[in-house]
Amino acid sequence: MKLSRYVLRYDTEDSSVYFNTKNNHSFLITNELKQAIQENKTTESEYIAYLEENKYFPEENEVNNYLKQIEDSNNEVLEFTILTHGDCNFRCKYCYEHFKNIGMSHETENAILKFAEEKLSSGNYRFFRIAWFGGEPLLGYKTIQRLSLEFLELCKRFKIIYSSSITTNGFLLGAKKFEKLVKEYQVTNFQITLDGDCESHDSQRVLKNHKGSYTRILKNLHYMKDSNLSFLCTLRFNISKENYNHMESFLLNDGRYFRGDNRFCLLYHNIGNWGQGDRSKEDCVTIFKNDMSFGLSKKAIDLGYHLSLPNIVVHNSFGCYANRLNHYMFNVRGIVQACTVALYNNQNIFGNINTGLINKDKMRGWLLSVREDCKPCPFVLVCKSGFCPMAKHITKLSSTVICKNMQEKIRKNLALYVLSGSYEDILDVD
Repeated sequence: MKLSRYVLRYDTEDSSVYFNTKNNHSFLITNELKQAIQENKTTESEYIAYLEENKYFPEENEVNNYLKQIEDSNNEVLEFTILTHGDCNFRCKYCYEHFKNIGMSHETENAILKFAEEKLSSGNYRFFRIAWFGGEPLLGYKTIQRLSLEFLELCKRFKIIYSSSITTNGFLLGAKKFEKLVKEYQVTNFQITLDGDCESHDSQRVLKNHKGSYTRILKNLHYMKDSNLSFLCTLRFNISKENYNHMESFLLNDGRYFRGDNRFCLLYHNIGNWGQGDRSKEDCVTIFKNDMSFGLSKKAIDLGYHLSLPNIVVHNSFGCYANRLNHYMFNVRGIVQACTVALYNNQNIFGNINTGLINKDKMRGWLLSVREDCKPCPFVLVCKSGFCPMAKHITKLSSTVICKNMQEKIRKNLALYVLSGSYEDILDVD
């Protein structure tokens, strides 16, 4: 039987896992059941009915129809990424940012609120998502407090579903602040970086005063773990040649405290050449040419940890926030951008919220669209002709390189998806 070309398959020794990128449904089927399907007409009919119910067979004009569904779903979401402060209390050895000790003015906060009200009152959106970013966003904690309460009130008025996340180094995230963020301001998604064990982390992620930060961050993470609050915390590990051999140490020691808690998941990421920022030439790390995240992710799964990426990267909602039509990033001065990496590139500057002038044509030109020659590709509903606008517009990577990188990324994360047992159904003989 011929399945849709947009169904991905991963074979293991005793089974196969199918992932339908049209609707993100997945199942594992054992080799024993596959044999039974060949030998028994009733079993075969039941299996075909299961596949039909879950859209595994080819459909007329399916790629365009499902791309339209994905687009319609994305268009229901209004997203703001807000850089609350221009400084950071860390000076990490791979940071690309230029820091200034300034917070967000009330003028800029009010301009963002006015813009949010205009958008939400239009009736075009069902969801409003906020991502707090920096610098270190908790240096701008008062901005988070003020804007969160106003955003929540707007969502209540316009019957919008609100959610909020924060990317923080975790140093300032004490127990009381954490509890307030979750309970009062509905910040329920956290990303906190730990670059291996204490030794390697304190070597790469140095405080502004040159002291280490690991012990205090770990203490704050313990507060989170010991709470009964509902949240998701991604522990991110940025990989360099200097800290690679320290990654397993965390898994075998300090990490065990978080293992088995579904609120915590791990994310491994190679450090890239993201920019020099304010760093001296001596403050640097050595970058790997090859992807090292896959092996570490497999090791984490083997040791019983939850991972972040596999459930995201194979999902057809996967995509960079910078490539979404209704995503706006506001820096501390109110400059409107899309990408949080290309902060200082003019192609990534679209106006200033304080003046109310946003170059919407320039923003649309920044977005990637699905190319016709990509549509026969089995990965297109996930990849959508490339993940990263910066790679195309600024780094100037060729379409061939982008395609190769995306296919490798999706294949590896499908393998991790299977290894972590994330599939929805298991089909086996009775």
